Amino acid sequence: MWLRYGVDTDNQLIEIEDVASGRTNLICPYCGKALIAKKGKIKEHHFAHAGETCNLVIKREPRDVPHLPLYDAFNIYLTGEELEQLKKLWQRHKAHNNGIDRLEVLPAFTRENLLETSPNVNAATERKAYQFTQLGQIPVGTLPLSVFNSVQEPLIEQKLAHLEATIFDNSGSVLPLEELRVRLADLRIYSAQMRKILEASLYYLKVQADGQVFHKIGITTRSIDSRLVEIYRDMRSHYEVVKIEVLGTWAHRANVERYFKYRYSEFNYPIGSLTEYFKFTNETQVVERDLHQMQAKVLSKVEQEVIGGKQDDFLSMVLADGQVSDRISANLHQNFLAKPSSQRIIAALHQGDRLRDAAASALVPVEVARKVLAVMQKQ
Repeated sequence: MWLRYGVDTDNQLIEIEDVASGRTNLICPYCGKALIAKKGKIKEHHFAHAGETCNLVIKREPRDVPHLPLYDAFNIYLTGEELEQLKKLWQRHKAHNNGIDRLEVLPAFTRENLLETSPNVNAATERKAYQFTQLGQIPVGTLPLSVFNSVQEPLIEQKLAHLEATIFDNSGSVLPLEELRVRLADLRIYSAQMRKILEASLYYLKVQADGQVFHKIGITTRSIDSRLVEIYRDMRSHYEVVKIEVLGTWAHRANVERYFKYRYSEFNYPIGSLTEYFKFTNETQVVERDLHQMQAKVLSKVEQEVIGGKQDDFLSMVLADGQVSDRISANLHQNFLAKPSSQRIIAALHQGDRLRDAAASALVPVEVARKVLAVMQKQ
């Protein structure tokens, strides 16, 4: 996996974009070895170990890496060949409503919940048919932005709840110190990524430059006016006359930027080293409608806690401790049970719900509900 965070001498997480290229005073959050910042023009910026890379970085399965769901990539764990097959399937079936025949369905498509059984049969074969799910429309770039949010946001919180639960074993006991450090490092990195997209605003611009019209998507944590000054300067290095119009801003919506680029990649129009510009023809109104149909982001209680940084302060304190003391163990139990997702599970269990039903009502995997029950029984 690409390591994007290091730890400084104050035990704080530092992102790769916040350091200069070359040797750093940061260490790996997993093994504690020195890091070098790799910030070239071809590969994604990342940290590399000054010596041998630790196994926790190079040998992890993609699903185990603490990345935000549907943020860095949109292939949903498909191979390149499977992704191409899915795109061809969409092209063949989008124009009619016959349904997808089961012989066209690769195992990965149902395994990853990209296709589901249709209430109709295939008109040509009269066999059981399949149709695309909302999740399945993401790899082919056809899911509207407003619906993308409704798919991605629950997945982000579900993974957070899962990472919070992994600090305990199946009996509800805190993991041994060495394994606990790994799980807490995962949780810190994941929370930092959540905080980054929640603190930033998405913006969409119309840029007129020497008679040409471009559109730009981007994110910023500063005022839009200060960002416009930089954009104007960048464009003036390529064009004589530049005029910029703000078509919209959306607070706490940085999660959408990369999917927008993926969805409209065929219209991407690089200007020198500037890569976030698009040149639309007849699609301008469709794109603007896609953006403006997004609902204003209302932060959940979980998201408010992440932005507040309370969890990171707590995890930093735990990781600085040299042992899993009774005090640390008690704090971890108490902190976990106080989580909003845990509280929803506890309430459902007190009402007599079965474990699976409690998990469903709390919108978390059943494994999380099982850990909550185990931790409750430890109290």
